[in-house]
Amino acid sequence: MISFMTRIVTTTALALAGSAAVAAAQDSDAETGVIDQVQFGDVFSNMDVQVPEYTVNAASMATTMGNTAYASRVSGDVSAEISQQFDADATAETSLTGTTAGNAVTNTISYGNAASGGTDYGYNDYRAEQSAAGNVNASTRMDLDGAYYASTGTTAIANVSSTDNNFGTSVADQVQSSSANVTAETDADVLVNGGYTSYATTAGANATTATGYTSTNYNRARQSTEAGTTVQAASDVYMQEATDVSAISSGFGNSATVHNEWGYATLGVEGAPTVQTNAADIDTQSYVTLDNWSGYASSSAYGVGNSALISNVGSDTAIYADQYNSGTVGTQASFNGQSMTGGTGAVTASSIGNAASATVCNYCSDGAVGGRINQTNDGNTYAYGQTTSSGGTISGSATAIGNSATLQSAGD
Repeated sequence: MISFMTRIVTTTALALAGSAAVAAAQDSDAETGVIDQVQFGDVFSNMDVQVPEYTVNAASMATTMGNTAYASRVSGDVSAEISQQFDADATAETSLTGTTAGNAVTNTISYGNAASGGTDYGYNDYRAEQSAAGNVNASTRMDLDGAYYASTGTTAIANVSSTDNNFGTSVADQVQSSSANVTAETDADVLVNGGYTSYATTAGANATTATGYTSTNYNRARQSTEAGTTVQAASDVYMQEATDVSAISSGFGNSATVHNEWGYATLGVEGAPTVQTNAADIDTQSYVTLDNWSGYASSSAYGVGNSALISNVGSDTAIYADQYNSGTVGTQASFNGQSMTGGTGAVTASSIGNAASATVCNYCSDGAVGGRINQTNDGNTYAYGQTTSSGGTISGSATAIGNSATLQSAGD
């Protein structure tokens, strides 16, 4: 069911809320701050963990950030202005190799720019501007004879910005531009496992998030990626004897996400929408080969040029978004193997040029959803899926969508 708000939201609402936040931040009890960062030198991290004999717990973690800024307060009013410029190479690498482990975990993170801020019980006035160039790379290698539980997380994003507000009011304006090439890769050979294994690989150019609880939450994102750049996420998984396996690769050009509960929330406003322009090519791949598996097994690849998502619980919600995609968005997913125990396998490839949605859960209120979404896609969008399997049950789906928009309220 789609319903529209009777409340009229204008640029005045955002301006007034921003003025109130600034005025509150000027009180003697308020905190204000300005952070300005420039990084032109390469940043690199590498963690190599070897397991020559059985180990109960084995972990390998590496984190690389060109610029990182944090402007927050436990409670009270806060006003922050953050400016970050990155033009270099950011690389993070992890490896975990050897015999066997009870729990085997890797976590690899590479960011060009990372910023965050927020407060509780007060006004949060958050302004962040980020630009990234060069290359942002994250790679993970897991090569083990066996593990009971195994998981990898590999993430590479050029610009990341987030804000959080609880029991107050938040006004956030986040600006991001990327001319960087971004790559995230996972290569995993865990020959035998007993519990479950999960492999997650994510690559993106620009990402903003805003969260709140019992918060009035105004947000705007302005994001752009440059033509001729690429965003690539790839997972390659091989196992001999496997139980409950999940491999997911995700790639995006621009992503703006808001999640709020019990308070009016908006992503963009009338006259000052969230604007996303993606010209980068998005390439997402997931390859899974299992000689024999039991339980479930999945190989998923998801790619999107522009994504603008807002969700709320119990209160009015709005989205005002303009999206333009000219980059090619492609996904490839494959799953090959056999199951002698009647396992369930799935392969999924999904590509979207522009995706925008606003959702409110109003089971306990009369919260409504509305706004305006404009989408233009002149980039190619494709999705390929392939599977060869014997025994058990196998399903496959490939979905390619140019533009997708949803306004939805769920409840009584």
